Amino acid sequence: MTAAVKELDPGLVGRQLPGDTTTISRHQSAITDHALHAAADRDAGESAHSIWFLIIALRGMGISVDELCALADKRDTDTLLFGTCGIDQIQPLAVGHTYRTTASIDNIDRRTTRDGSILDSLTVTVTLFDTTAPTDPVGAVTSVYLFKRGQN
Repeated sequence: MTAAVKELDPGLVGRQLPGDTTTISRHQSAITDHALHAAADRDAGESAHSIWFLIIALRGMGISVDELCALADKRDTDTLLFGTCGIDQIQPLAVGHTYRTTASIDNIDRRTTRDGSILDSLTVTVTLFDTTAPTDPVGAVTSVYLFKRGQN
């Protein structure tokens, strides 16, 4: 007998997450460039690789992925999957700069897959602001986290 999967709390939509700040240090930027085989001469090391939008978005929710799973009532039998990710880059990120983030849950959804499984999704948008110009966003990352509900 399978226990019914609890519906996601509709109150999650619009929920503000704590946000955070992240500084892109020269050392971390150099490690990232090396790992990605990125061009070493990109803006003489002043511009950070665009992968930093994703790194800052993960750090910038202000909660861990485990805490996000708890908000989605993830059980041990459920599987967390990374759905889609959209990056709206307004300005390049700069090495040595600190970025403040705001984060919110924008949408929840539930659907049934072809195999009959329940698939819940949480859409999280993280907006990045350079602390040297704190009112103008430099970009935003919208990520969809999928929860494939397992059998009990």
